[in-house]
Amino acid sequence: MIKEAIGVAETIEEAKEAAINSLNASLDDDVMFDIIDMPKKKVLGIFGGSPAKVRAYIEIEDPAPKKTGKKPAKVKNEKPHNEKKPAKQPKDTVEKQEVNAVDISELPEGCPAIKAVEYLKTILDGLGCTNVQFKVALRENGALLILTGDGLGACIGHRGETLDALQYLSSLAANSTNGYYKISIDIGNYRERREKTLISLAHKISSQVLRTGRSRSLEPMNPYERRIIHTAVQEIEGVSSHSVGEGDRRHIVITSDTPRAPKKAEPKENREPKKDSETLPLYGKIK
Repeated sequence: MIKEAIGVAETIEEAKEAAINSLNASLDDDVMFDIIDMPKKKVLGIFGGSPAKVRAYIEIEDPAPKKTGKKPAKVKNEKPHNEKKPAKQPKDTVEKQEVNAVDISELPEGCPAIKAVEYLKTILDGLGCTNVQFKVALRENGALLILTGDGLGACIGHRGETLDALQYLSSLAANSTNGYYKISIDIGNYRERREKTLISLAHKISSQVLRTGRSRSLEPMNPYERRIIHTAVQEIEGVSSHSVGEGDRRHIVITSDTPRAPKKAEPKENREPKKDSETLPLYGKIK
């Protein structure tokens, strides 16, 4: 479950602190931020100006369902209580690539996506990626930048970390004016392929948890990928998920709703201790 709040202050850092306080979180918690408005200074210290506005997100555990005390109605042909239900098949929840992507030259004048593309071109030129084609798919209050070309693998990085950084910086460039405009970047359908991989992983681990009754821990992931796992696990009956750890070590644990009790050690048979034969010497044959 994701909880969010908006903080408003004179600077970005103060707005972040205000949003954290609204979430009743601490600086050590795994909080994500989206910058809605950049602060603007007053002209001559008197006219105009606007504060910074930041949206903060935090992942919290889902509240336990309330017990109503009512017994469930009997259903005909009801299965035994201890019979496990198979996990649901993965749903293709990944959105298809936008077909309305256009060239940057076709965007309306003053579109914030143009600033994001121009800023991104500067960074790619510095990385030696000069032969890159840009397509832009406009969304509600945002845009998706689709990049194609050679040598773009380095722009994705380990688990998309470099891609996330480029996306964040491009969003700052697009939001240099008033308002909030969300920029997303995709290279070679990486986002779609990564999401499908995570959904498949969630179903695979959930099946193991249902079969063994034991919890399983996944490798550390960023908040975006953890949300994909949590969403996929919610579709599977009999298992649940939660996050543990701090910072870069924060990871997801998938648990069974009905874990198996540990096996009890079987008592050993009451056997008499083995005795040496009376016909043999105490220390064996001595020459």
